[in-house]
Parts: sequence; structure tokens; C-alpha cells
Amino acid sequence: MDKKAEKEVKNCEGSAVSPMKALEKSDQVENDESSSEEDPISKVVLVGKETYSLEPVARKIPGVVDVLLTENGLELVKDASVCEMSFVLANFEEEIFGKMKRAQVRIIGPTVVHRCAQEGIHLPLNGRPLYCMSMRKQIVCFTGFRDITKLKWLVDHVHFMGGSVRKDEGMRVSHMVANITHGTKYRYAVNMGKPIMSEDWVDRLWADRDNLDSNATAAEMSIYRMKPFYECCLSFLGFSETEQKHMEDLTLENGGRFAEVGDQDTTHLVMDEQNVKEVPQDIELPPYIVRGEWFWGCIQMAARADEQIYTFEKLSTPARIHSTSNHTLNKTRKRKRIQELAAETESSPFMAYKRRSSSTDTSTTSMSPNSFLDVTYTPDKSDTHLAELKLDSNKEQGTETKITPSKISKRRMVTMELLQTEQNYVAILHTILNTFKVQIEKPDQYNGAILAQQDIKIIFGNIPPIYEAHCKLRDSLAFLTEHWSETNSVGDCILNRAEELMKAYPPFVNFFENTKETIQKCDANNPRFHAFLKLCMSKPECGRQTLQELMIRPVQRLPSVVLLLQDLVKRTDASNPDKGKLELAIEKLKEIMNHINEDKRKTESQVVMFDIVNDIDNCPATLLSSNRHFVMKADVMELSGNLSSRGDPLTLFVFSDSVEICKRRTKVLNSTLRSPAVQLSQHKTPQKAYKHLEIMPMSSIRRVLNVEESDDCQKAFGLICRDSSQASESLFTFTLAMEELSKDDLLTTICKNLAIVLCRPDI
Repeated sequence: MDKKAEKEVKNCEGSAVSPMKALEKSDQVENDESSSEEDPISKVVLVGKETYSLEPVARKIPGVVDVLLTENGLELVKDASVCEMSFVLANFEEEIFGKMKRAQVRIIGPTVVHRCAQEGIHLPLNGRPLYCMSMRKQIVCFTGFRDITKLKWLVDHVHFMGGSVRKDEGMRVSHMVANITHGTKYRYAVNMGKPIMSEDWVDRLWADRDNLDSNATAAEMSIYRMKPFYECCLSFLGFSETEQKHMEDLTLENGGRFAEVGDQDTTHLVMDEQNVKEVPQDIELPPYIVRGEWFWGCIQMAARADEQIYTFEKLSTPARIHSTSNHTLNKTRKRKRIQELAAETESSPFMAYKRRSSSTDTSTTSMSPNSFLDVTYTPDKSDTHLAELKLDSNKEQGTETKITPSKISKRRMVTMELLQTEQNYVAILHTILNTFKVQIEKPDQYNGAILAQQDIKIIFGNIPPIYEAHCKLRDSLAFLTEHWSETNSVGDCILNRAEELMKAYPPFVNFFENTKETIQKCDANNPRFHAFLKLCMSKPECGRQTLQELMIRPVQRLPSVVLLLQDLVKRTDASNPDKGKLELAIEKLKEIMNHINEDKRKTESQVVMFDIVNDIDNCPATLLSSNRHFVMKADVMELSGNLSSRGDPLTLFVFSDSVEICKRRTKVLNSTLRSPAVQLSQHKTPQKAYKHLEIMPMSSIRRVLNVEESDDCQKAFGLICRDSSQASESLFTFTLAMEELSKDDLLTTICKNLAIVLCRPDI
């Protein structure tokens, strides 16, 4: 370092917590950038025999008119003041380098010569020695270094690689090089999304100084980011054995250590506030006592979170806040509705609900949309609506008359319940979009967006249309309830949104399984996403529910609305004009659900079709058709020998209008009987499971034969076929080779589809 730099570094912070206080007094000219207003370097001096091979390269650099070769170059130092001259040294550690540096001549390394020649640019007018440009345009700030010698080395080598150093954090700083995970500068870098690197980052770049492709911002340099638990020792209290083991593994992966509770080396006691209500008094307490959210926040950000935000405090048991209506509803009816709404299952998007009887059944309680919503955040607006329902809409002369339950009609009570569930459902969708989606895709957070844009689209892409439709439905129900009249039309509220619901729901339901699989895959493979989901579970608006549990709500919503509307029909007089509209609304919702189920079935069939086509070698392109759907698959053995050889394993793929016949491959490609050389030569592309033999249109099948069972011939059947181009008929005989499918079921299915294709009542 020159004396000026040494003087500045002596003013650096000497403590571990605070970084250097002075490295640059003002903005310096970037080491790797030359000023276009000055004359370019005209002479290059190659110092030492190890640099002589650079002579032809140096002559290619624009502006260079002369290249000189010298043993030490000291005799040419005086000429450096007369013309622009750069001295090329291969080693920045030798004595000759120190002498030239003190002489304040321009010093560059071989990598700079190669880069300037390659890019066709002038040599830089550098004020400091410049070996390479791997840190070009990077502005670095240091924090937390005790060893002044090490700090000097780091500062010098950042300059040698074309980087700049600033004493204080600021917007121009591109990277923070840290030896601690706390302090003002560290916290600033985290908040501003600046990469926080370890000193190994500088070491690695210097080790690669002769590599022209070395770059400080390359993706492979991310492994040198400062780990969030660097120099931290964590203890865990209140977590299950499995979860604690998982957290301990993550601690080690992220640069930390873990110890038993009460260990004197512990820096952080991480507590599960759900299971532990008070801080233990019989142990030695560490400097930081934090909630579990702090741990997951560190993993999500890949940086140490601020402990002050997550400090563990003694918890009192809050009174449970219910978001249900303040009006007294019939408890038996309410409980029964909860039970019925809980009947939704994941196996079918829309379950056929049983008709509610009038008998009292309070023996069962289960999770349902309503029971979940009791602990789910409800917007202030919905709370206002419910509070206003306590008051009579008629306010005369400033007096308010409270509505007693006896004065509220049953029809109005059910409408209020419909509004309440709609408000809570919209709140769930709002949580999915704002608590999850918006936060996940934020590009400006530390370490960037949590998930790739493709995964975000798969998980959340179909939610916004549903949310928009139900926001409108909620608002119309709220207006109707606020301005209540027995003739108000709840049915119109539903019918007005029917077309939007018809368009919004099918895309979500059709690909719901794909959405779940994507969530599970990202949860397993992306630690930041896993930590984010853990953090969200502790938020009140999520009600301790996982993202997957929240995402099932749209699948369950329309059947729930149908149930409430059916109850509302019962509470509506026959003379009320809304009764007919309610019945029409119920039919419309059922039509939407049927459309969704049918659309889902078609989508699943198309997916199966693609899978089948991809599994068949030499599959005809005509097999894929929008008018064709898959029916069943049957493994058989050929008896006739007309298609392949007698006894060969075949598979029949029965479609709505044809039968695809394939040879089933049973041999494994990488057989242990083959030599390694044979395996390598033949393992070029994976072999498909089936080989195409024949596609048989249903219209070409003349007869379906059921062969009588005997001791010698079991599960045998045949197909008599004739193409329009063939004059004679062909007989294909098979025997069924699978236990899970009966011969009668297979033949019945073929005959049914054949009858449909031929437009005949029976075959």
C-alpha cells in the first residue's frame, strides 16, 4: 500500500464490531476506466523475462507505438514522466514491484494486456497497480475486520483487480465484505439488498487473476456469500424432535453451530412460542432469546435477521376472537352445517353433498371452511358490516334501537351467514395473493425473488380471476345486507357473477394437482421457500394453516355456497320473487360445477394421452386428437401371430374411437449380463416402454369374440377386423395377462365404444 493509503487504513476501526472508518476520502477515478480526454498509453515496458512473451499481444493494443523489454525497468522510471508508459509485471509480490510502486509509475499485470488486446481498447490510465479487471465497476465496503494486516491485504488486492473501496456504506457500494453478521453496515447491506461476501470472495478472485473470464459477479461466486449463522451458536427449545433435527441441520449448512439449552457458548436461544410460554429461569441465558420466526427469517433471507424484531416475550393467553356473527344463530343448525361443509375431500373437486335432515346431530366436529375461518383474519370492512347489523336500519331522531335475534328473520340470518363466509373466503384469497404471492415474487428483497417466475405462475397464476369475481360478489352481498329488505334478491347477486365464475374456476381446478406438486417440489428443494412457508404459518392471517391447506379453499367454495343457497330457499316464502331466482342460481352453480368436473376430466384425459404417446416408440402422430379420449389399458399376450409373434406380450390402449396395439418391452436396457463396454455403447437414448404395431379404428372391427373358458384356454378373446382397403377379414386373438382387469369388463368397454362409433344400440 502507498503511504497515503496506509495513513487512511490506520484510521480504520480496530474493533470486531465496527468496520474500517476510512479507505477513500472522495470518489476516485475507477482503476479499470481510462479518461478519454487524456492521451492513451503509447509505450509498454515488459519487466522480467516471464513477460517477454507478451510483446506481440501488447503491439495489438490500440495506441501502443512501442514495446520495450527490460530486466527490472528501473532505468526507465524517469521516462515515465515524459510520456504515458505502463510497466507490465507478472508478480505483484516481488521487491521490484514495491520499488516501482513507490516510484508511482503505472503498473499493470499480464491479464490487463490480454484483455485490452482482446477487446480492442486502450490501456487504462490507472493510478494504482492493476493486475486484472475481474472487479471492474465493483465498489466494496469492509466491516468487522480486527486484523489490520489482513485488512490492508484485502484493500490492496481489491484495487489490484480494478475495484474501488469506500469507508462508509452508501448506495454506490455494490458489495459488503464482512467478518461479522451484525452492526450498522451489515444491517444496511441486508436492508438495501447488497450482497454480503466473506473474505474468501476476494481470495478466490485473486487466485483466478490470470483467468480472463473471472468476474466478481459471476453466479459461481454466490458460494462466498456470508452465511447467516456465521459465528453463531444456536439452542432450540419447545420444538418437536423431528423439527429440531431439521433446524440443527440447517444451522450447520448456514455456517453456524448448535448446542444444548444452557450451554455457555450459546449466542441465540430459539424458542417455539406455541409450546413455550415463558423463558426458563434455571439456565444461563444467552445474549439473544428469539422466536422460531427469527430462524426461518434468516434462512429465507440468507442473512442474519434483526433479533429485535423477533425477541421472545412472555405470552399471555389472549381471549379468542371469533369472526362469526354476533347474532344468536341456532347452534344445532350451525353445527350441522359445519359438519356438512367439512365433507369436501381432495379426491374430487366438488363432492355431491347429502341433503340435510332436520334431526339433531352434535356428535361430530370436523375441520371445515367455517371452523377454519373462525381463526382467520377478516378485513375491517367485514367487521363493520357485522357491527352495523346489530342496529336497526331505521334511526329516528338520533335514537338507535338494537335488533334482537327474535326480530331478525331466518332468511336474513342465512343471508348474513352467506355474507360472512364470503367475506372470509375473500380474505383467504387476499392472503394467498398478498401474504404469499406478492412477497415471493419481490425482486428487490435480499437475494432476489424466492421462486422462479415459472413456479410462481403455476402456483398462483389462476387465483386472481377467482379473487376478482368473489370481491364483486362480496360487495354486492354487503350492499344488499346493509340495505336489507325481504324482497332483496340474493339470487341476482349470484347470477350476475355466474359467467365470471364459469371462466375463473376451471383453470384452477384442472391444474390443482399440478399446483400441489409444484408447492411440494419447491418446499423440498428450495430452503428459502421452505423457510418462508414456516414464517407465514405464524402470521395471524394464515391461522396456522399451510399454503396447501389455503389453496384447497377455492375447490371447496362453490359447493359451500350451494348449501347455503339451498338453506336460503327453505327460508324464503313462495310469494317472494327471490325464491325463483335462488333456485335458478343454484342450478347455475351446479351447472358451473358440472362444467368444471367435465373440463377437469377432459384435461386429465388429454394429459394421459400425451403420456401414452410419449411412451410409444414410432407412435403415429394421428393418435393425438381433440375428439379422442383414453378409455382403458389392457396387457395381453398374442395368440394368433398376425401382429407380432405368437406369445409376445402386447398392450391394447382402448380409446373412444380406436384401439392402439403395441408390443410391450419387458427387457431392461442396462442388463447386468452385458459388458460395461456394451452398456456404454448402447445407452444412447432411453428405450420407450412400448413399440407401435397397429392402430385399429373402431369402425374396422366387425366382431368381438368371447372365447369360452377351458383348462387349456383361459381369458381368451378375439377381434375380427377388416379395413376398407382390404377384401378379406383378419382375426386377431389374445389372452388377457392381468389380474386386476376382467375379460368381461374389457370386452364390454370395447363393445360400448364400438356401438357409439357405429351409432348402433348394441353390438
